[in-house]
Amino acid sequence: MACPAHPAHLACPAVPASVLKKEASMKKTVVATTLAVFAAWAQADALPLIDTHAHFQTIPYKELEASHKTALATMDRMNIARSLLMPQPFATLTPQWFYDIEDLLFTVKANPERFAVLGGSSLNLMIHGTPADAVDDAVRARFRKRAQDIVALGAVGFGEISVLHLSIPAMGPRHAYENVPADHPLLLLLADIAAENNIPIDLHCDLVPEDMPLPEMLRANALNPPLLEGNLPAFRRLLSHNSMTKIVWVHVGFEPLLTRHPERVRKMLQDYPNLYMSFRLNRGAPRPAAALDPDGKLKATWTDLVREFPDRFMLGSDSFYARNGIARGSSEEGLNNLRGLIEQLPPDLAPKVASENAIHLYRLKSPPVK
Repeated sequence: MACPAHPAHLACPAVPASVLKKEASMKKTVVATTLAVFAAWAQADALPLIDTHAHFQTIPYKELEASHKTALATMDRMNIARSLLMPQPFATLTPQWFYDIEDLLFTVKANPERFAVLGGSSLNLMIHGTPADAVDDAVRARFRKRAQDIVALGAVGFGEISVLHLSIPAMGPRHAYENVPADHPLLLLLADIAAENNIPIDLHCDLVPEDMPLPEMLRANALNPPLLEGNLPAFRRLLSHNSMTKIVWVHVGFEPLLTRHPERVRKMLQDYPNLYMSFRLNRGAPRPAAALDPDGKLKATWTDLVREFPDRFMLGSDSFYARNGIARGSSEEGLNNLRGLIEQLPPDLAPKVASENAIHLYRLKSPPVK
């Protein structure tokens, strides 16, 4: 048979056996790599996700039933098996916007396999509304009773509780600025109550290692002060107050001050075995504190952290579900980035971050496999 690359009257040049062998080997490598990639994608896509940090949007309208429907539809579309719902950390009482665990229990009753709830916005009001030197026995008793009521209602944790909560321009002009010492007496009391009941505290703490000027990007919201006071020593005192208290430090991987870079995260996890973190990944960025790069690729330094502390990381989107979608906080991009994180983790780590760590920490039932 004539060689198609040469006229019939010319002999087809022989291909050396070594070249043929090399080409065959390359083809096998390409096929194997492709199959491995697709296998990894398939595994990651099949993994049920647990979102440990989600809210219902109530500003300017509190439409909890509509938010519930949006959450379910979004969860179905994004393959989120279960969401942990909690009120945002209100520091002032505006009745038409305020809600706590009582307002979220209907979701668990309607879909017990899809939702669990945390409570504590009422506790956050008390923490931020009571000066440290005004905490007496009567205040402690009232605070403890409310916390125990939340536990009795079926809360899997206390949250969202805030220490320093900066006002983020992208979240709108009404996004709250809140600040209280992390070693406030009521926070220390809450740590003890959480330990007594074996439930974690979901904690928002924008970290200020030492006094620093407010970053330029946060100056558009006038609620933020021009100078931020260091809060790391007080935060350390909270973490060390009761070694049995499990604290979930939320929003790692995408946070406004860029102070939770891998070296600091590693140090904190080494120092406090009772500390856990949940990823919020609205966008990627080149700075070290961002877990994803601008193209959505998981940075090797963050993969190394998960490898070093495989039982300490979870997912927490910070989605605010409203009638017509996710109103603020996370977004479809943020949820896709959480899925992307799981897809990019090694197969032995992905299930832990996707759901297993949350199941263990919050003592949840395993989600149904879709």
